Amino acid sequence: MVKIQQLPSGQLILTIPKILAEYEGLEKGMEVEFKKHKDGLLLDITKGEG
Repeated sequence: MVKIQQLPSGQLILTIPKILAEYEGLEKGMEVEFKKHKDGLLLDITKGEG
């Protein structure tokens, strides 16, 4: 399950399952980009850190 939380500052945080992060090699601080798709959103994972 993906979860969106809002900090008191108004910033939104997207939380993804740990197993998905491990499978894709994601680490804390990495940047991802959302791209609009006709059926929703695509998540483009950049392998560099932000």
